[in-house]
Amino acid sequence: MYDAIIIGAGHNGLVTAFYLARAGLRVLMLEARHLIGGSCATEELIPGFHFSSCANLVWSLRPQIIRDMQLYERGLVVDTRQFLRLLADGRYIYSGRLNSVAPGAGYDAMQEEIAKFSVADAEAFPRWVEFWDRVSKIFGPYLLQPAPHLHEIYANLTDPTDREVLDIVMTSSLATIADRFFESDIMRDQGSPADIGNINDVDTGLLTAITYTLGAYSETGDPVPNGYVRGGMGRLTTLMAEATQTYGVEIQTNRPVARILVENGQAIGVELATGEEIRAKRIISNLDPKRTFLTLLAPGALDSRFVQRVQALRTATGTCIKLHCALTEFPQYRIDGHLTDEQLRGATLILAPNRAYRMATWQAASQGELPEAPIIAAFVPSIYDPSLAPAGCYTWSAYVTWVPVQPRQGTWADCKAEMADRIFKLMDHYAPNFSRSVRDYVLYTPADLQERMYLTDGNIHHVDGHTNQLLWQRPLPELAQYTTPLQNLYLCGAGMHPWGEVNGGPGYNAAQRILKDLG
Repeated sequence: MYDAIIIGAGHNGLVTAFYLARAGLRVLMLEARHLIGGSCATEELIPGFHFSSCANLVWSLRPQIIRDMQLYERGLVVDTRQFLRLLADGRYIYSGRLNSVAPGAGYDAMQEEIAKFSVADAEAFPRWVEFWDRVSKIFGPYLLQPAPHLHEIYANLTDPTDREVLDIVMTSSLATIADRFFESDIMRDQGSPADIGNINDVDTGLLTAITYTLGAYSETGDPVPNGYVRGGMGRLTTLMAEATQTYGVEIQTNRPVARILVENGQAIGVELATGEEIRAKRIISNLDPKRTFLTLLAPGALDSRFVQRVQALRTATGTCIKLHCALTEFPQYRIDGHLTDEQLRGATLILAPNRAYRMATWQAASQGELPEAPIIAAFVPSIYDPSLAPAGCYTWSAYVTWVPVQPRQGTWADCKAEMADRIFKLMDHYAPNFSRSVRDYVLYTPADLQERMYLTDGNIHHVDGHTNQLLWQRPLPELAQYTTPLQNLYLCGAGMHPWGEVNGGPGYNAAQRILKDLG
């Protein structure tokens, strides 16, 4: 008899396992795939080329978790990334952090870049950063806490300016907020997080607040890492697994769970695809809510109204494409100006020139169409870690938004080659040598991510970040405290507070809730 079984050995599951085992619980992790890591895995997708197959980088991993799991001491190395936001005519903004600056750094370099487009925007930039830094101080204390209600957040604010800022993010779209500060097209187009959907929607202010906070707020005072893990993202989860095994966690791969066993309204164990049953006092799902409740529980185990609410969860906004290429040449960007070879090679390429471009891409995807000009964030991790590619070659990965969950015409299997061709043609405009440098590629559509990575609708955040699916409502009010309608069944995945990405907060908070229930 185990004290806990965790379904899925992704990063959040590993974080939960660590804290439970450190408290003395006997923990078993069951992973369906042949390797651990879930969306944080390093795989040889093309012979000789190793890629972070789903999550490309780490930018919001909680410093408290890093410290507790001793990840740096175990060998975690994160190379800080730079950004190159490139326009179709060759103009660009180059920055150390996208539309921001490192804590404690001056604004001069970024203001100089912005001034190429607008002197007024350059002057406004410090106020923009200060606004979001104030936001991060409002939401930061709740990242490693149970999901708060809005009235709790307001009650803890004593500064009238803080209350005004919170009013703005709760009642404004990201577009409206950006327009308060900037006049130029490039600065008015703020797209972080990339899967935000229609930036004119009111709830995009809150989602931006939470994601900015994850990348900026530190509960320990240590820097929040933002960059590429040497060895790929699988290196991170390997080190996390080492930390859990220090406390006796048992991890089994190639062990897909077919069903959660329920008796008298309580989760009592799991049945594997092989038919084997394993009992435990608690079952913790690191899978998304839809997969957990709609596929792993027998009909009748849950109230039908609750099932309908789970079915209605919004999961289509966060769909994306992952494109991995083996390159024989580094992309030669067409730029109007001078950047050093080191700057170009180390930069994350952002292709999203203005708000009209972004909205056209979103509207096409929301109507089931393949975007003519997709939004791209492209990375070359082998620049930082040459072991990922053969000598003289490069690994190139792109996160492409937005795309439909299902194309209106045909299937993703039918459309995959066309989508790849559109991306290559777009890249050739910005880097004329791109297509000829591609030795081979692997493209994961939302359908591929659902089948391969067990992500419903290919949503890397499990559920969308709309206001009614954040904070005390993430993913539903009755699930927001990591508990479920079934006794001894818990959730710890990216669909829980505070948010997705590789931040570890859902895993941490789930573990604290379980330990609290144990007394």
